[in-house]
Amino acid sequence: CFQLEIPPTSVLAQLPGTQQTPYQFSMGDVKICVVCNENITDRAMKAKDQFYHENHFTCSSCGMDIRNVPVFSKDGKLYCDEDYKKNFVPTCAKCDQYITSDCVRAMDQSWHPEHFQCYGCLTQFTSNMSYRAKDNHPYCEHCYTDTVLPKCGGCGDPITDKAVKALEKQWHIKCFVCQECKTTFEGSKNFYSMEGKPICGPCAGAEEED
Repeated sequence: CFQLEIPPTSVLAQLPGTQQTPYQFSMGDVKICVVCNENITDRAMKAKDQFYHENHFTCSSCGMDIRNVPVFSKDGKLYCDEDYKKNFVPTCAKCDQYITSDCVRAMDQSWHPEHFQCYGCLTQFTSNMSYRAKDNHPYCEHCYTDTVLPKCGGCGDPITDKAVKALEKQWHIKCFVCQECKTTFEGSKNFYSMEGKPICGPCAGAEEED
């Protein structure tokens, strides 16, 4: 039996996270450093609504000084550009590059919209198109039928429903018949092989037991 599973149509999702630009300022009133919980008495850094000693304004992942570079804030922690991407930004399943704008989520992976395309003909999928998955690759209906589905050993057409496995091939049930008299082999009738094709006992010249 050959069963098809059709995944849901892809959905566009926006990149999470917020970029923050730090700035320095001279203190008028006393602020509390969110890292050490001590007063900041001279100069401070601010990201979102939180204040930091200058020496505490570092990436929470690699510890790099981030006073003069773009800063990202996530769940109350600061990150440099590279570590924010490593931890929170998806990479494209095709090109393996970070996805920093619209993102397609499909097959438990992330894709640039222009890279979510049929593995066979490279047609880009749109929101009103469906796809079929095989070996972690998306296929359009035509390419899935043409390249992925097994072909019948009798007629050569794709098999989209139940199949018979015999003679190291798969067959439509209606096509798995004696090549001479076209008798079916339903009911566990014995069959023989002649040049890779099924043939019944009488046509093969063999007597079948009752």
